[in-house]
Amino acid sequence: MSEVKFVSALRFRWLTPMYDFLVGITMPEASIKQSLINISYLTDKTSVLDFGCGTATLTIMAKEHRPGINITGIDIDKAILNKATEKIKQKKLDIKLTGYNGETLPFDDGSFDRILSCLVFHHLETSVKQKILAELFRVTQNGGQLFIADFGRSESWLQRLLFNTIRGLDGYKPTSANAKGLMPLLMHEVGFKNAAIRKKFKTIFGEVQIINATKQ
Repeated sequence: MSEVKFVSALRFRWLTPMYDFLVGITMPEASIKQSLINISYLTDKTSVLDFGCGTATLTIMAKEHRPGINITGIDIDKAILNKATEKIKQKKLDIKLTGYNGETLPFDDGSFDRILSCLVFHHLETSVKQKILAELFRVTQNGGQLFIADFGRSESWLQRLLFNTIRGLDGYKPTSANAKGLMPLLMHEVGFKNAAIRKKFKTIFGEVQIINATKQ
C-alpha cells in the first residue's frame, strides 16, 4: 500500500530540522502541551498513544510527567521521526516510536486508554480527518478518551483573522473543518461521545482548543 500524501509539520521539508525552535518561538507550545497532559489525567500503567508525535516533544513531556505510563508515538513523517528518536535517546526514556502509512494504524482494537494529539489535524483534509478519527476510535479502549489540541473556530474575530495565516500556509482545504469549528462533530460522527472544548489558547496564529471525547 502506498503512503498517503501529507503536509510536513512546517509545510516545507527543509524546515524540519528547525521545527522545535520555530514552534517554540511562535506558539505557547509548552503551555498547550502541558495542559493537554494535565487534562488527560494520566495514571501509572495507562497505555497512551501520541498521534502525529512529530519530534516527540509531547511524548517526552507526558513520559516525564508520569513515568509509569506506557506511551507510543506515531507519525507518518520519517524524517521527523528520526529527530524524535534522537531526542528520546538523549533523554534515555522508554518510549516506543513507529511510523505508518497514513491510513490504517498498526495497532489492535482497543489498544489504548488515552490518545493525545497536538496540532496535527489542521494539516489533514476533512475526508482524511474522518478516516483517522475512525481509526483512533477503533484503537481506543471502551471507556478510553481522545484529547486533541488544535486550531478551532474562535468567538474572537481577531483570532479568526489570525488563523488565516496558517490557512494560507497549510492550505484552505485541510484547515476548513477547523475554521468552521467542526472537530467535535467529526469526533462524534465516528462514535466518540460527549465531545467538548475543554480549554482555549489565544495565539498569534489563531485559537487553539483542547477537545476531549470518550469511547463508551
